[in-house]
Amino acid sequence: MLRVWPIICQFGIGAILCLIGIACGLKGKYLDLKIPEDRRFLIIIVAGFGFMLALVCFFTFLAPGWANGGPS
Repeated sequence: MLRVWPIICQFGIGAILCLIGIACGLKGKYLDLKIPEDRRFLIIIVAGFGFMLALVCFFTFLAPGWANGGPS
């Protein structure tokens, strides 16, 4: 659990703040889902967040074993 809690805190709080920002952007009309550029921007933000989460999980759980010569 010592490896899991930092990821949960970092990406959990980040996801909450990201959702608040997107919701405020939509409510304040800064983002409009009818505009293709805004839709593309939101897709890039969500995909980037997911990619960073996957990258952190990969290096947290699989890569530490490489130092000892083991597979995991």
